[in-house]
Amino acid sequence: MSAPTSPPRPPAGEHQLRPTQRWLWLGLAASAGLALLDLVLAVLSGDPAAANISGTLALAPTLTAIGGARRHVVVVGLLAAALAALMCVVDGTPMLTTIASASVVAVATSVAAAVAGVRQSHLAQLQDRRQAARTLQAAMLTHLPDPEQLELASRYVPASQGDQVGGDWYDALVDRDGSTTLVIGDVTGHDIAAAAAMGQIRAVLRAYAVEGGQQPSQVLTRTETALERLGIDALATAVVVRVTRPEVDGAPLCITWSSAGHPPPVLLLPGGSGGSGGSGVRATPLEAPADLLLGALPGVPRADHTAELPLGATLVLHTDGLVERRDTDLDTGTRLLCAAIEREAHQGLDQMLDTVIPAVLEGRHDDDVAVLAARARR
Repeated sequence: MSAPTSPPRPPAGEHQLRPTQRWLWLGLAASAGLALLDLVLAVLSGDPAAANISGTLALAPTLTAIGGARRHVVVVGLLAAALAALMCVVDGTPMLTTIASASVVAVATSVAAAVAGVRQSHLAQLQDRRQAARTLQAAMLTHLPDPEQLELASRYVPASQGDQVGGDWYDALVDRDGSTTLVIGDVTGHDIAAAAAMGQIRAVLRAYAVEGGQQPSQVLTRTETALERLGIDALATAVVVRVTRPEVDGAPLCITWSSAGHPPPVLLLPGGSGGSGGSGVRATPLEAPADLLLGALPGVPRADHTAELPLGATLVLHTDGLVERRDTDLDTGTRLLCAAIEREAHQGLDQMLDTVIPAVLEGRHDDDVAVLAARARR
């Protein structure tokens, strides 16, 4: 069984938008700095009334409104207005100038406080929307079954920017024939629209897959046909893998897969199963021609490919967000993934994913990441 998927982290930009107390201190510091500057100018000019800059204190509440809460703006504005009046009295400016300066600061405070209030309201709505989207995304992440001959584990890592929801998904189910079907997919985009399209595609695909008795290519073809007839206009990559039990106990499991433009699964062979290298294990992508994306050209024939899954071997399905970088190609990312899997082959399946995924991402990912791993029980 898989460990619970880690909850999505709030986007980095969201932390920067939240009202924070540091803006209160910046506003107070700006008020003190402008008051001190007024005193310096008064001494240097010899004419305090002419050098008075009390009106510039309107900048303090305006600065606070950039990232502070409405209450922060009000506190800074009250202090700034009081300092403006005091500066005018100390500098000996006419009463009309004193009233005008204090009024400018008061008006600026009112406007800035209103802006801060609207900003807080919009931010609250945005956070509610994101939380609702994350909850929906989490609900669509499958609770993995526990097949007799397979150990399963999965992870979902949202993109570090944006709504933190997207079109990546994984799925696993046991069909009526007792075979296990594994699915990994990625709808174009990583926003709420992509997540909505993903939910529809996932539901259609798993409805056909659970029937059993079909090759993965047939499941993809039927899914594509249904999406066309339902008017669901979306492009998606996907890999469907069917794992069937051997006829003889102890024999390798048989895996059959079909790819709709998706990165190939990675097969980790245990020592003694043809592996190479000092550790006796080898991770290699299951290279095979990938057919067109789902939705690209319905009706085009799709192909199936087969391989063996020896006892103790591990199959890792993943989306391109795990291996694709702006500064490197997919082949480089795939090699990094294979090397990381080989290093952690000795670990349990959940522990392996917990170590491999951060090692490959290296703290950088602009796209969502979904990973589904299956290990043949010894």
